[in-house]
Amino acid sequence: NPQLIADELRVKQIFNNLLSNAFKYTKEGLVSWTISGKREGDKVWITSTVRDTGIGIKPEDIDKLFADFNQVDEKSHHMVEGTGLGLSITKKMVELMGGTVTVESEYGKGSTFTAIIRQKFVSDVKIGAETAANLMGFHYVDSKRSHNKHVIRIKIPYAKVLVVDDISTNLDVARGILKPYGMKVDCVKSGIEAVALIREGVKYNAIFMDHMMPEMDGIEAARIIRQEIGTEYAQTVPIIALTANAIAGSEDQFLASGFQAFLSKPIDIVAMDNVIRRFVRDKTQESKGMAPSSGAEQPEDTVSLFDDISITGLNIEKGLERFSGDEESYLDILQSWIREVPSVISRLQNPRESTVYDYQVAIHGIKGSSRSIGALELGDKAEKLEYAAKQKDLAFLIAHGDEFITGAESLVERLSSFMKSIEDRKNKERKTAPDQSTLAALQEACKNYDMEGIDNAMAELKRYDYESEGAELAAWLEEKVAVSNFGEIVDRLR
Repeated sequence: NPQLIADELRVKQIFNNLLSNAFKYTKEGLVSWTISGKREGDKVWITSTVRDTGIGIKPEDIDKLFADFNQVDEKSHHMVEGTGLGLSITKKMVELMGGTVTVESEYGKGSTFTAIIRQKFVSDVKIGAETAANLMGFHYVDSKRSHNKHVIRIKIPYAKVLVVDDISTNLDVARGILKPYGMKVDCVKSGIEAVALIREGVKYNAIFMDHMMPEMDGIEAARIIRQEIGTEYAQTVPIIALTANAIAGSEDQFLASGFQAFLSKPIDIVAMDNVIRRFVRDKTQESKGMAPSSGAEQPEDTVSLFDDISITGLNIEKGLERFSGDEESYLDILQSWIREVPSVISRLQNPRESTVYDYQVAIHGIKGSSRSIGALELGDKAEKLEYAAKQKDLAFLIAHGDEFITGAESLVERLSSFMKSIEDRKNKERKTAPDQSTLAALQEACKNYDMEGIDNAMAELKRYDYESEGAELAAWLEEKVAVSNFGEIVDRLR
């Protein structure tokens, strides 16, 4: 088998969309998938054929298949969930790869979808018997997970980055993934705040910008930074888009809008590492004696806090994988998600035409953060609601929104109970109130936007449990640090 250069994300989406479509409309019988390749010079044409014995398609409906948000023969499909978006996306992605997608179908007997895509040839090196056996045994995901564990993050303490996202949990996820690099990480919750920082001349090695936020989205923020601020720094600082909607055409859209690259949510640590090395690492700094070092990775021992733990609706293994097995980072993200959900749910109540855009933004954010913690089923439900909100399908939002809210609230309850059990197991020493020296150090660090100092002070604060007013203050400080609201912290501690 030849080795190819390909866009892994889009190729997987093409295959997934065609296969899921076949299974969706096949109640009994079979679904078969065959792949073949034909080389032409430095290119290889891949042919993927998916056959099913499902309900089939009427001849007059075949031309409608690839239109956006179109589900043909609604009477036959009334029990099938979905928006019909998958085939439209598939067609666009296939065409971007210079290929075609066709369908043959007999109504009542089944369909055959054939996608042909062009890839670049690398070599004829065989994958080998062991790799072939692993693939046939569906061990690819295990192999990739093992590879993720061995990603060596360089230490670049000279670097400083800005993360922009309206969802606090997403900020914490990014902060957790960036933690091993030893860099300074500033976080803000809106495009408006990001633009203000760049106007003030605050220098960053790179900006990670969520593309969908209320008031000012990431694309508008990037446009203002590039076109209106007028400094050379504003025009050249790398801006990387963060998006939970990585679909066909995304890369071109972001590059045309002033971004250097984009990362899909949930953030893959290998993809993030590639971006860090390409856009954040500064070799001119290293030539001045600030050379990076390879940080020691955590041992691969079985995690202790999560041993024999099962939480309905949460894939703990997936969640931990996002942070290379760092339990403390994962626990911080879970706590952040618990705090975030109530405010998001308040934006999902009683959807109306006048509030549908805010609904779309809110559900988009919780989709990404849910998948990041490993709440995959909840993330999938959020995705369906987001698509409906885009189409202003209020009937769908009203019919399915309460189910999502109930599921989110139930998961919050289960996670809160789990977090309490973790705290009980830690047996922290109890104090009346936080030490004055710790609060003074935190105040000074917040004044100077000293992220390392803030982290150190908060780590000391969290070493203890507190009584009454002390507990309220500690919880309040943790909440404000989570959203980088340093001004309020300074005012209160003063």
